[in-house]
Amino acid sequence: MRRYTWTALLAFALVGFLAFEVAAQNLHKVKVTAGRNSIISMLYLAGEMAGIFEKHGIDADVDVRPFAGHMAALPAKEVPCSSYAGTAAIARITKGLDFVIVGGGLTVMQEVFVKKDSAIKSIGDLRGKKFGTWSTGAGAFKATRAVIIDGHGMDIVNKKDVDLKQAAAPALLALLDRGDVDSMFNISSLTVRAASQPDKYRSVFAPNEYWKGKTGQAIVWSAPLVCWREWVDEDKKRAAGFSAAVMESMRWLRDPKNFDQAEAKFSKVTGIKNKAEAGVYRDWLQKNKIFIAKWDKETLDHQWNFLEMAKRRGVLDFVPDKKKHGLILN
Repeated sequence: MRRYTWTALLAFALVGFLAFEVAAQNLHKVKVTAGRNSIISMLYLAGEMAGIFEKHGIDADVDVRPFAGHMAALPAKEVPCSSYAGTAAIARITKGLDFVIVGGGLTVMQEVFVKKDSAIKSIGDLRGKKFGTWSTGAGAFKATRAVIIDGHGMDIVNKKDVDLKQAAAPALLALLDRGDVDSMFNISSLTVRAASQPDKYRSVFAPNEYWKGKTGQAIVWSAPLVCWREWVDEDKKRAAGFSAAVMESMRWLRDPKNFDQAEAKFSKVTGIKNKAEAGVYRDWLQKNKIFIAKWDKETLDHQWNFLEMAKRRGVLDFVPDKKKHGLILN
């Protein structure tokens, strides 16, 4: 009797192993990069950990690397898709790269911060003051420049309006602390660091809130999901599965229990230094301040309206055809 029991167990184990092998062979392997010290790294690693990519038929090979390496990967075709800086993607399309936007993504979660005891109360009070940023070429900066022009008639790259100072992200926080700049617009992780210290810093402008007031939706152009068209056309079911998995991973992270699980494992690559910073991410995720986790006609229209506004305000030179470069796969 015991011999038959062990034989049955071995048979079940063999069947299970073969089923696993078949399932693994049916997954589409997709390499994707993510920038270190960004919530995007947690997004992909958590989605992989939770089995969300596998659920959608994707075997995600996540390569977390410094931001410059992440930005270089998609144009170089190291990866077929990426949560890529939105205005940079538009610039690449302008130069002839056949990129398509196939999903939502990281919003312009950065805000303009001043020291808590600063006399500056609003973005308009920064006219003639020192405005610090880590990069004038970043998607979030360009998006913020556009909405400040649109809402306040002030151009943060115009010397007549503000005294723009550019510095490396960690140095920028130090410059604000010393009073060498009057305000700071920094990378997402250092934005969260400032937000986690309300006794030291205060936000005077949130680009997302401005655009929500106009359209009901945040700005996705910090990092939407961008793919090469030829990869999408090669297998649209695969592309749709990848897009759906990325956006489901965003929704998964909004649950505080899921976020806490991911934060415990991936805080280092995300740049989270302490529980206060983790708390800001948890709160902002629940309030939908960080990700737009859908890509439908309404979202597409709102986000292309933003591009048209940015062109009218002189921030973008060209807006690609929405029907050609904005694809709804799900």
